[in-house]
Amino acid sequence: MAKTARMDSGGGVGNGTRKTRIETLVGLLGDDSPAVLAGVGREIEASGRIALPALRRGVRDRDARLRARARKLLVAIERKRVYRRLLGFATRKEVDLERGLLLMSRLDREPFDKRPYVRALDAMAERVKSRAAGEAGSFAQPMALAQYLGDELGFIGSEVDFDHPDNIYLHRAIERKRGMPLTLTAIYMSVARRAGFKVAPIALPGRVLLRLYLGKRTMMLDPFDGGRARTRTDCIRYLSLHGLVPRPDWFRDTSDAALLQRHLLNLMQCFQVRGLTRDARELHRIAVAMNPVHMVPAVEGVTR
Repeated sequence: MAKTARMDSGGGVGNGTRKTRIETLVGLLGDDSPAVLAGVGREIEASGRIALPALRRGVRDRDARLRARARKLLVAIERKRVYRRLLGFATRKEVDLERGLLLMSRLDREPFDKRPYVRALDAMAERVKSRAAGEAGSFAQPMALAQYLGDELGFIGSEVDFDHPDNIYLHRAIERKRGMPLTLTAIYMSVARRAGFKVAPIALPGRVLLRLYLGKRTMMLDPFDGGRARTRTDCIRYLSLHGLVPRPDWFRDTSDAALLQRHLLNLMQCFQVRGLTRDARELHRIAVAMNPVHMVPAVEGVTR
C-alpha cells in the first residue's frame, strides 16, 4: 500500500493518466497507515478540480472510513475554489456587497444555491416599494422599509452567541431574521436598492447603520434594532459608551467594498474562535489584499 502511495507524479502525464492515478489514490483513503493517508491526502488536494469526480464517487463507497476521508478532501478542495473566487471578486475595482456576501455563503455549504435568497430579497422589495409608492423623498420610504422588515417580518439583531455563523452569513440571516449589524444592514440595503431608494451604509465602530436620502434630507435606520430611527446624537452617545471620541469620517457614507472587507474579518474571527485556523488565514489574506483604504474601525477588535 505504502509503495503505491509513493508513485511518482512527474510532469508530462495526460489527463487520462492523472485521473487513473487519482482513482487509485482515492482507493487508498481506506488505508490504515497514517503515513500513507498523509501523502495521499496531500496529493489529492493538490490535484484540485480534476480530483472532484473521483472524490464524489468516494463519498458513496462502502468503506465508512474512505467515505469520511473523501468527504473531508472534497470539502477542502471546494473551499479552495471559493477562496480563489472571493479573492478575485474582493479585489475588483467595483464591489457589490450583496454578491460578495452570497459568494461567502458558499463557505457555509457547497454547493450553495443563491437563487432562493435573491428571490426573497426581490419579494421584500416589491412589498416595500408598493407601500412607498408615490412618496419619493418623503419619510414614507424609511417608514415602509423599517415597518415591513423590522415590525412585520421581525428582522432584528441577535445578542446570543454573537459571532456564530448564523449571525454572519447573509443567507442564514434571511432564513432566521436574526444577525449581526452588518448582515442586517446588508439585507435592508439590498431591499432598499431594489425598491429604488437612495441609500448608503454608515460604518461606525462596532455598528453599521443605513442612511436613506430623502431629497435634501437624510434619515438613519438601525437594522440591528429592528429598523429604529437614529440621530447623530444617538450615535455619539453609543460611541461614548464605548469610550470613543466621535470622528467626522465615521459618519460618512461607506463603500460596499469597505463593508465586504469588514465582513471578511467578522467571519475570520468566527473561524478563529472555532479553531478553523486555515480558513481564518485564507480570509485574512483576502481582506489584506483589498485596498487598505477600505479598512474600517472596530471596537475592542470586533468589526461587526
